[in-house]
Amino acid sequence: MESPQVHIYDGTEDEDQAAAELAGVISDLGAKAPLVVSSVHGHRLAQPLKAVEIATPEDEANQESAAEIGSRARAMGADTIVAIGGGRCLDIGKLAAARAGLGVVAVPTQLSHDGISSPVAVVPNAEGVPESVGAQAPRAVFVSIPTLVDAPSQSVAAGLGDLLANPFALRDWALAEERGLETINQRAWDMSAESYILIKPHLDEDPRTAAGDPRFLRELADALILSGNAMIWSGTSRPASGAEHEISHAIDRLYAGRAMHGAQVAFGCIISVALYGEDTGAFRERLTRLGLPQHPRELGLNADDMVRVILRAPDTRPGRFTILEDANLDEGAAAELVRRIWSDLERPEG
Repeated sequence: MESPQVHIYDGTEDEDQAAAELAGVISDLGAKAPLVVSSVHGHRLAQPLKAVEIATPEDEANQESAAEIGSRARAMGADTIVAIGGGRCLDIGKLAAARAGLGVVAVPTQLSHDGISSPVAVVPNAEGVPESVGAQAPRAVFVSIPTLVDAPSQSVAAGLGDLLANPFALRDWALAEERGLETINQRAWDMSAESYILIKPHLDEDPRTAAGDPRFLRELADALILSGNAMIWSGTSRPASGAEHEISHAIDRLYAGRAMHGAQVAFGCIISVALYGEDTGAFRERLTRLGLPQHPRELGLNADDMVRVILRAPDTRPGRFTILEDANLDEGAAAELVRRIWSDLERPEG
């Protein structure tokens, strides 16, 4: 139970200098033969590393792909894995490291979710369905601000969206404790709460503008890493994942995913807001300002689709008790909930 070392390079817009700094961090960790798992956007950062291989996962990379990379790492004598890229690339790297029994260094090229430092990877199974699986938590995280400045603003919005879940996840955790089902880890709770506090002042800003602000990017990186650390300390995703994540997982399983993970999680929060009896209209307005989906139509879903999502959601995390399990909705109650939130949502013809 140890949080990773965090190194943030926030110098001038010089990605080559950031790459040199990363090479120094890898050397200081004692790694002499890293295997690099990198997206195309991470190759510049990877150049100074004396890698035994630079593996670039394909878009359809899955758990089997991660296992193959882990096997190659062992066969080639790699002593660590360095994952450079977006969420999928980092998750493949963390899972490959777990399969190989090696440490991993996470180097995000965008700030789209809080899995940067977490011991969890969301990677598709052989059928292409994303699954949350245990993985290797990073030994270190390296953040290159010059790299992040060039990331798409949609990824920043998704990162904020993932952190919007934390207050609801904590309420769900407290609900489970009230039922005698779980015990709260106070340190993990505090980390999760603090990660939300860090980004709260930015929740009414336009991510398209904030995405180019190095100071904001550093704060978002700190918040996402802190949220991941909360999962390390609790030994579970509990501090940052509740009913809203179950909704996102159900969308993935039923409809192959319709948006970035953080964006779907933010959308899932609407269900939690409704079930906790709060103002869904105000929350949806916030999502609109952030450029995040607030209506099922934005995800290509109709009223019947949403009912299926709500009913399927609890099955995505067996053993996890949230406000959704507490509500214990049947088909009629789920349909009424959908009508209450989105009165203009159409049902399919026929």
